[in-house]
Amino acid sequence: MLHRLLSVILILALACTTPGLAALAEPAEQEAVEDDIYEGTDTSDYAELQRGDRDGDDSANIITLQNKLIELGYLRDTADGVFGANTESAVAAFQRSNGLAESGVADAATLRLLYSGQELVSASNSTDPESIIYRTQEKLSIWGFLAAEPDGVAGSQTNEAVASFKQYLREYEKQYPTPSPVPTATPVPSEPASFGNEAIAVDMPIVKEDETAIDEHLLAYVDGEYEFQIYRQTVANGDSGDEVTRVQRRLYQLKYLPIVDGAFGPSTERSLLYFQRKNGLNQTAVADEATQRVLFSSDAIESEEFVCPYKLVVDVSDQRVYVYQWNGSSFGTCINEMICSTGKKGPSTETPLGTFQMDGPTGTGEWYWFSTYSCYAKWASRIVGGILFHSVVYSKNKVLNKTSVRKLGRPASHGCIRLTVEDAQWIYENCPSGTTVVIQE
Repeated sequence: MLHRLLSVILILALACTTPGLAALAEPAEQEAVEDDIYEGTDTSDYAELQRGDRDGDDSANIITLQNKLIELGYLRDTADGVFGANTESAVAAFQRSNGLAESGVADAATLRLLYSGQELVSASNSTDPESIIYRTQEKLSIWGFLAAEPDGVAGSQTNEAVASFKQYLREYEKQYPTPSPVPTATPVPSEPASFGNEAIAVDMPIVKEDETAIDEHLLAYVDGEYEFQIYRQTVANGDSGDEVTRVQRRLYQLKYLPIVDGAFGPSTERSLLYFQRKNGLNQTAVADEATQRVLFSSDAIESEEFVCPYKLVVDVSDQRVYVYQWNGSSFGTCINEMICSTGKKGPSTETPLGTFQMDGPTGTGEWYWFSTYSCYAKWASRIVGGILFHSVVYSKNKVLNKTSVRKLGRPASHGCIRLTVEDAQWIYENCPSGTTVVIQE
């Protein structure tokens, strides 16, 4: 009993002189100590994150980082806990725009600023050229001026879209400034050219302002300072012009319509019907105001694949072409099976695998001449490059090559897909430009 009492006294004495045990005896003081531990944030608190980091201890930290980058508009992806190329690019863009050393690595300084609660430069108001190009592309694609996917690179399609948008504003909104000629500076030669005692004046050419430049006036629309009028007029089957082209470009960008030609025909009507169905709109096949306000918005739902009358699936393993018909929501019904000959085995003769949008009927009609092989075929339709659907082959005198007929059902071509004359003609007449062709094993 005495021994137990002495033990208690010893523990109490230690509690008064040892910090750890004292904390056990005084919970209020311990709470204050814990507050001190988490009060303030030092860069050493942040573990560095970089490309290649993924699941495990860093996963939650990466997701937090990604969510913050998404909030600021630098990351245009989902937060998946994997530090990949997109996250690296987003970190680099944030660093550029916010005065940090650009590395793409989420180091302690980057993370400290990101989570500081300060007012940060977001992608929408960044002056970084890559950010400016990307957000311009994003708006022009939504508004129906750019069919390509935004990538932050000012290529030819972006330049054309910028020039087209400026011209559209001049024509319809009457407020975009007309480009004025800008005279180039006249160089001063060190020894002016002369004829006799008279100096010769050298006239320099007048250069117009760059219509492809992303200037402050354009950015005022892109960033919402000026409101762009989304809807201007209703368009339907039989219409053509600028508004039809805008509708078509946006349907193409959303993977509904395979071809943009400025003419509202059956293909546009079919694609628009499916867009309306996917987006919960009245299925009228008319691009009215309600449809356009959804179409030209960031909330528009994409299609799974381009809408065409038919989809062709070439299976090289069984040497068949399967024809699927569009039923209003999918290519769910196979309506025909065609025997074929695909390319022979070999690096220069095999039929390439992949998914393609057909260029459509080619040649001048029924006959197609292969100059390389000095032979003819009938009803040629171009899939991609030099790869065609066409009939069995004929000699240069248009005599049927019976061997090509016997070899149907086996690889025998130089990469093209040979068919019976009847099947080649059916594809020629029923599968327009833009038809999806899947070539698989």
